Amino acid sequence: MINKRYIFLIFRSNYRKSTIGNFGKSNSYGDIKLISLSGRIKSIFGRILYFFKIGKFISVDGDPILRDEKNSINIWFTGTSLRITKKYKDFKNNYVNMDNPIIDREKKLFKFMPIIHNRKQIRKDRKIIFMGKIFFQPKENDLLSKEELISCENDLLNDFSLIDNLDFWKKFKKQNNQTDKFENYRILKTFLREKVILEINKNFKDSFLIYGENINDSFIKFKKPVFDLNKVKKIYEGNLCLDTGSIMGSLSLYPRSIQILESGGLLLQTKQIDSKHIWNNLSEKIISNNLEKLLADLESFLSNTKKCNEALELLENKFTTSKKEIEHSLKKIFF
Repeated sequence: MINKRYIFLIFRSNYRKSTIGNFGKSNSYGDIKLISLSGRIKSIFGRILYFFKIGKFISVDGDPILRDEKNSINIWFTGTSLRITKKYKDFKNNYVNMDNPIIDREKKLFKFMPIIHNRKQIRKDRKIIFMGKIFFQPKENDLLSKEELISCENDLLNDFSLIDNLDFWKKFKKQNNQTDKFENYRILKTFLREKVILEINKNFKDSFLIYGENINDSFIKFKKPVFDLNKVKKIYEGNLCLDTGSIMGSLSLYPRSIQILESGGLLLQTKQIDSKHIWNNLSEKIISNNLEKLLADLESFLSNTKKCNEALELLENKFTTSKKEIEHSLKKIFF
């Protein structure tokens, strides 16, 4: 106890506790003890400790906002630095958990890793699972026109990584500043996600479960959104879990993909800007850069249990050193 270095994780939102997974729980990282003080009552105790400067501190989404640059950081899980609340944007102890390749790259990126406690097996009656918003809702004041979106649909479905390519974006007109570029990216990635999901539904209707809101009254049979963390874990566990990446940017490891991994789901992801670096030899097995490969991979995993379990085991093995990597990140920031 005496030799431990203490970091207190403070945030009031129970929702955020569910989205940051096992990192949001009290844990030891080498000689660092991270103590989670989440929720309305515990976070008050955390504020008292912060006032008396007892330990180091991490705030989530600015609730509470921590101003002391020497002993605290604010991690924002709401997207890139463009999504930080305006009055707190200039704080030098701000970190974000998302990078976007078509705007200015983030200088303070906090990358957290999945912490996998129990190894799982793939279900024999496995399904393809997708959770989240899929429908693109065009607005009259959208920077990207409907015509522009449709004109690049086939190119994007043939090469998902185009969306992260600066040259690809040169053909779009309304990109006057960083905010415009960021909004355009969100629009186009949501549009791409919708097209991918619709194609999967068309090919694997009986084996594809979508949890979300049916705002378009389409032919897709949606299951109601699930917000209970334990239920989410049960749904992901042992199934083929599709992740099309965050609409905020392009990183392989972010709250949704980490939640899938920690739940024991087999992550199948569309290509992100750091896919090769994160997944290395696993890329060929779980990453798709076009619709054709994604559909072929889904077909193969649905029909081959052994292949699924082999891929899942490789994923679990990859993150056996997660706590060591988190320890390194925390020491780099605080000590």
